[in-house]
Amino acid sequence: MTLSQLAAFSLSFMLLALLLVMRGDLLDRWQQQLPADAPNYFLLNLTQQQVPQVRDFLQQHHIKAETFYPIVRARLTELNGKKADPKLDNALNRELNLTWQAERPDHNPLVAGSWPPQAGEVSMEVELADRLGVKPGDTLTFSGDTQQFSAKITSLRKVDWESLRPNFFFIFPPGALDQQPQTWLTSFRMESDPAMLAQLNRAFPTLSLLDVGSMLKQIGQVLAQVSQALEIMVILVTVCGVLLLMAQIQVGMRQRRQELVVYRTLGASKRLLRGTLWCEFALLGVVSGIAAALGAEAALWGLQRKIFDFPWEPDWTLWFALPLCGALLLSLCGGWLGVRLLKGKALFRRFEAA
Repeated sequence: MTLSQLAAFSLSFMLLALLLVMRGDLLDRWQQQLPADAPNYFLLNLTQQQVPQVRDFLQQHHIKAETFYPIVRARLTELNGKKADPKLDNALNRELNLTWQAERPDHNPLVAGSWPPQAGEVSMEVELADRLGVKPGDTLTFSGDTQQFSAKITSLRKVDWESLRPNFFFIFPPGALDQQPQTWLTSFRMESDPAMLAQLNRAFPTLSLLDVGSMLKQIGQVLAQVSQALEIMVILVTVCGVLLLMAQIQVGMRQRRQELVVYRTLGASKRLLRGTLWCEFALLGVVSGIAAALGAEAALWGLQRKIFDFPWEPDWTLWFALPLCGALLLSLCGGWLGVRLLKGKALFRRFEAA
């Protein structure tokens, strides 16, 4: 077998394994990682005067609101006194939501520095800090609606973006952003209650209500449709993969036709040749399966770490299943075609001495 045939076998196995794993593992893990008690409604654009009124309204309806967060919109424009390059990160190309809190959010553990930030200081999300190349002790400059202001980084936080709670790149100390225009937001969890939502809308018509639960439901429906499409793709890839394997094996058989004639002429029995073909294709299947498992693991690492942001764990099932399935499939296909080739009467005419 040529290297091109080995690569074709490995690629077929790898694609089939990826489709099966993505359907049965990655999509399910994405849905399962959503917290069961996560907020499913967000209230935006509250004024400071409306905060106690909204809190009382929710309490009257036996709904516990999360923390009320003040929001200031501003752009990050300078890093250590130098103009920030927008190419570093998309966060530099838009306005950011800044907030201030006396207490550190429970789902934001510190990874560097100390809490709380003092006047002229700020706590920053660690992954954004890594992308921008800044660290505790560096100075950031923001441009708000009314003025520029600067703050020194004194702590880095790990933010759980999958918690569905309000999260922020930057948290300032209380009073640091009093000179900037501000609104407030909060979130809460509630089972479907259209009547209560209608009352909330009538009582506070200027508020914006974000129904995260409906959005997640729509995403779930899309994922279900994707899963069904993957089922069809798995079937098609399996059929195409088997046909490709048969075609590649058939090509290999034609290439070795003369070799079999020579071996037979030299006295090799059909039983020996059949056993050799079975072992050769089984070994080829094992090698193809190992190569496919290596490629599938690399692709899954990229999907889990870069797209779904999952902690990566090797899938040991691939390392056992792919070589085994490859050995069985190729030995069956190759062995069957080899037996047909060995049965050809014209193929093995003995050469008579002159």
